[in-house]
Amino acid sequence: MRPLAELQQTFQDCVLNPGEAKSTAWVCAGGRADPELQLSIYSYAYRTRLIEVLTNDYPAVRVALGEAQFYRLADDYIRAHPSHYFSLRDFGSHLPVFVGGLIYRDADYRDMPWLQELSLFEWILGQAFDAADTTLSSEEEMAAIPPHNWSDLKFRLHPSVLRLDLAWNAPEMWRALTADNPTPVTAVQEVASPWLVWRERLVTRFRSLPADEALALDALRAGGYFTDLCEALATLLREEDVPLRAAGLLKGWIRQGLISGTE
Repeated sequence: MRPLAELQQTFQDCVLNPGEAKSTAWVCAGGRADPELQLSIYSYAYRTRLIEVLTNDYPAVRVALGEAQFYRLADDYIRAHPSHYFSLRDFGSHLPVFVGGLIYRDADYRDMPWLQELSLFEWILGQAFDAADTTLSSEEEMAAIPPHNWSDLKFRLHPSVLRLDLAWNAPEMWRALTADNPTPVTAVQEVASPWLVWRERLVTRFRSLPADEALALDALRAGGYFTDLCEALATLLREEDVPLRAAGLLKGWIRQGLISGTE
């Protein structure tokens, strides 16, 4: 009798690489199906479940590619990145990078340079939705902070707050492709733009950011103090305009549920 670990490894190899099993003598042949069919059922179920996960995580990519090409992409991804997670939530995390590689080496994807950013945007939306919850700061709490403490103040962002810079029109593409009646939309935008993604209660939100807000928010995300936020704004605004703009940004972030506390 084979050791259990050896049997487990053999079974895994058969599931991950169907058709490459050298022998099925170790499979019980007393059932209603022959050993080859028994193994094929497990292999098919494994791939079907993982494709289902990718379909749920990347609905816009599926519509953009069409069913046949998306399933080919999913199958290639499963072979390149077999699941190593106890939870399937993280299984699709490598797809944006995987798609980026295909764009440069596979003729079927070379006319889709926007596909990597579309897949990245979809993944970020899922990450924001699944992020941990926490309490939120209020305007009253901010107003109660003594003025002399603001220079040493840091702000904690809600765990769902995520930032990305996009060269392509991925958010509008995603919106169009996931609509009940998908509509054409251009992938091209004139200049790269900063975007914010976060979860407000149980709804995932996203919006583009003006340049000064992106700089200020990035200063906070890097662990900066309120003074660092102001210095970031000062690189784009007149010095006398910085305090009012900083206060306005903080008020807006609090109302949108982006700030979860201060230090």
